[in-house]
Amino acid sequence: MKKLILLLCVLGNVCVAKDFAHNRTFSFGVYARTGAPMGAGLEFSFPLIKGEIVEWRNFISIEGFGLKLIDSKYDSAALLFNEKMVLSYLAGSNVVSAMGVTYFRPYLFISGGYALTGGKYNNFGEAPYYIEVSGGIGHEFISQNGHTFFFEFGGGSMFYSQALLNQRQTKQAITKVLLGYRKYF
Repeated sequence: MKKLILLLCVLGNVCVAKDFAHNRTFSFGVYARTGAPMGAGLEFSFPLIKGEIVEWRNFISIEGFGLKLIDSKYDSAALLFNEKMVLSYLAGSNVVSAMGVTYFRPYLFISGGYALTGGKYNNFGEAPYYIEVSGGIGHEFISQNGHTFFFEFGGGSMFYSQALLNQRQTKQAITKVLLGYRKYF
């Protein structure tokens, strides 16, 4: 446990090279997705409404993940183009600032996306198509120089267009968890 705390302190001090500027407008991030479909993605964001504390951001992402269309195992892949709206507020933290996490940002989000699928039973870009609608909560831990680590937890629905004869289903409730890194610039 002592080694873990020491490692967190060292990594935190590396991240606090300069002051975090509240006027940083864009961010770029990478994340891992777990839940019903599993995969990874890249995201880019910009603010729609930016106050000193409250912020409304638009995230545009591209994601790749595995799907179970016919078998009980992953038999297809999807390339998802997603848009997410985030309502958040920025708060300071005296408790963990010694570890380099000067700010934290809890937020609510809603998102929707459209994906092309391909795999064992269909060529990439052909039907069935995948649509996802979700919402949830998230939290960012922000260092002084704009590096953030975040997690999101949410759920929603995914829909497939019916195209394959033995396709398991056309809609399903999902739970998804995102863990990732963002850099504000």
